[in-house]
Amino acid sequence: MEEKQWIGMGLAIMGALFWGLSGTSVQFLESAKYLNVEWLLEVRLLVAGILTIMIAYMQDGKRIFDIFKNAKDFGKLLIFGILGIALAQYTYFRAIAISGVGIATVLQYVAPTMIIIYLFLRYFKKPSIAEFSCVILALIGTVCIVSQEGLDISAINGEALFWGLVSAASICVYTLQPIELLKKYGTTSIVGFAMFICGILSLAMFQQIDSEAIWDGMTWVGLFTIIILGTVVSFNAYIEGVRRIGAIQGSILSSLEPISAALFGCALLGNEFTLVGIFGMFCIIATVFIIAWDRQRQLKRDVLEKLNKEEIA
Repeated sequence: MEEKQWIGMGLAIMGALFWGLSGTSVQFLESAKYLNVEWLLEVRLLVAGILTIMIAYMQDGKRIFDIFKNAKDFGKLLIFGILGIALAQYTYFRAIAISGVGIATVLQYVAPTMIIIYLFLRYFKKPSIAEFSCVILALIGTVCIVSQEGLDISAINGEALFWGLVSAASICVYTLQPIELLKKYGTTSIVGFAMFICGILSLAMFQQIDSEAIWDGMTWVGLFTIIILGTVVSFNAYIEGVRRIGAIQGSILSSLEPISAALFGCALLGNEFTLVGIFGMFCIIATVFIIAWDRQRQLKRDVLEKLNKEEIA
């Protein structure tokens, strides 16, 4: 497999793992430090957005502001920020409030299936057998992992289903929509401006100024994990990974997030890890190897086709 593909897979996996660690940190701060989640969302996006923009400025200088000179591209940035990052987080939290984190997580990971359907309807791009198999394995694995902490099927009502599926659709937006912008302006600046816009929207929506938290060293460690690793690093890594390996395979690899959350929860918070959860973990890990094999197969096929064309010419 080409180095670009390995790097892309590694970045997507890194993003998923840090998202899982971030989720564990949110659970810790909410339960042990009584942190206001709305305040956390505001600060997380604003601070992460500003830091990411600063990194982009150090990399590319004033060129990062070129997007504001193009009204069409700026409109695409707003779509990425509002209908992608912001809506995905808001609807996910809404689904959790209605049906619990287990149902919300399972509904969220319908996203790879939605991406496959969209690409087929829009570009007539059929998924490979490997990609389709990975989607099924990832969904089964996610259900198994979240079942450890209780998966109350009776909690699925019309409202929970609506918010969960909107959350999945929003993941599709921030996976597919910014690809052209990333190629034109770079990953860091696009993600940074989108986060900053989301932070302003969150502040306007929730208007939570008081954190209501118990502030000590562990609170700061948790915030560092959520803002730096779970937002700045994870979003940039995942989006860049998708740019390199494609939306379907990137979204499948993002399903490593529940594994990461379960493992970190077990190690740091004492959460239980059952045999059902272990089976789910192996289902999701299997998708990584299947994707790697599929990418290798596709690359070999492309090389052979190129050689055949050269011989005919």
